[in-house]
Amino acid sequence: MDFRTRQFLVKLQSKYERSKKVRAKCSCPDCNADAVFSHVFSRKHILQPICPKNKIYLFEPHEFISIPKDGMFHYNLRGLKQAFGFRGFCQYHDNNVFAEIEPSKGYVDWTDIRMQYLLSYRSLCREIYANRTMHDLLEFMFKFTGSNAPNYRFNMGNQLSNLDLACLNLSHYKNFLEKGVLGNDYSDIHFHCVELPYQLDLCISAPIMIDYGHRLHFVSQCLELNIVNVFPYYGKTIVLIGYSPNFDNRWLQNILPKFSSSNPHIVSAALTDMMYRAELNAIAPKTFATLDLDLVKSYCVTVQEKGTDYSMDLKIGSVSDLLYNPLKEIMSDKKNALPKYNLCKWLTHVITKTTKK
Repeated sequence: MDFRTRQFLVKLQSKYERSKKVRAKCSCPDCNADAVFSHVFSRKHILQPICPKNKIYLFEPHEFISIPKDGMFHYNLRGLKQAFGFRGFCQYHDNNVFAEIEPSKGYVDWTDIRMQYLLSYRSLCREIYANRTMHDLLEFMFKFTGSNAPNYRFNMGNQLSNLDLACLNLSHYKNFLEKGVLGNDYSDIHFHCVELPYQLDLCISAPIMIDYGHRLHFVSQCLELNIVNVFPYYGKTIVLIGYSPNFDNRWLQNILPKFSSSNPHIVSAALTDMMYRAELNAIAPKTFATLDLDLVKSYCVTVQEKGTDYSMDLKIGSVSDLLYNPLKEIMSDKKNALPKYNLCKWLTHVITKTTKK
C-alpha cells in the first residue's frame, strides 16, 4: 500500500469515527438525547452464557487502515462489547423500553409478539445506524477521491442512491415496529418463531431484502423485507423472522420448512443462507473451533465476491455446509426432537393465501 493510499484510508477511518459520534442519537421518536452503547442481543442472557471468556468470533470488515490484500471480510475474535453493539438509544429509553427482554430474573417468551417486536426494533435501529454511517463514508469518498477507474463516480453514485433507498425503506419498517413497541398495535409486522430443541451458539441479526430476478418495486409504501434474528437461548436455538403480510414472502415460505428437518445438511443450508444475506453474525469460540476452516475461508470469499447477490435462488455450493459439523453433533442426540413449530399450520396459511389470489 503506497503512502498516498494509506493517508487517505487514515482520513477515512477518522471520518468513520466522527460519523459514529454524530449519529449517536436516540432512535426513539421525538428524542434527540445522546445515545449510550447498547446491544441487540442481551449480554447477560444470550452472549455471556456462550462465551465464558467474554470473547466471540464476529464476522466483520477490518478497519479501513489495515485492509489486507486477501479481502475485507473475516471472522475476528472480539470482546462481547463489540458484538452487535451500537449507539442507538438514550439511557432512559434503553433501560425502560427494552426491560421486558432484559429481565433480571426468569426467561423471555419469544413466542410473545411484544418480545418479537422489541428485539426486532433494536435490530432494525442498529441497521439504520450502520447504513447512515456507511452513507457518510461513501459520500466522503465520492467528494474527495480522484479515482481514474472506469465508471468510478457512476458506481459510487449508485451505491449512495441504494443506501438512500435502503434507509428510506428501513424507516418505514421502523415506524411499523414503533406502533407495536410504543402503541401496542402489532398489525403491520407478523412473525414466525421457531424454537429448535438444541442450542447452536450462533447469533444472526439484520433485516434482509430478497431480489426475485427483477427490480424491487413498491407494493404499498415500502419494499419487501425480512427481519431475521437467530440466537441461542437456554438450551434452544431461536429463529425469529419478521415480515409484512402485504408481500408474497416467497423466500420465507421456502426457508422456514427447512428448520423442521432432522438432516443437519438442510438446517445448515438454511442458516448459512441467512448468514450470507444478513451478513452480521457471530459464533461462540467453542462452536467456531468445530467448523471446517476451509469452509470458513470459502464463506468469507463468497461474501466478498457475491456481496450484492440477494437472489431468491442464491447458490453458494459447498459453503452451505458451513455449520454441518456442530449441527451433526448436537442433532444426533436422541433428545433433540423436531422443533416446536406447526409446519402444517404454515403450509395451510400458504395454500389459503395462494388460493385467494
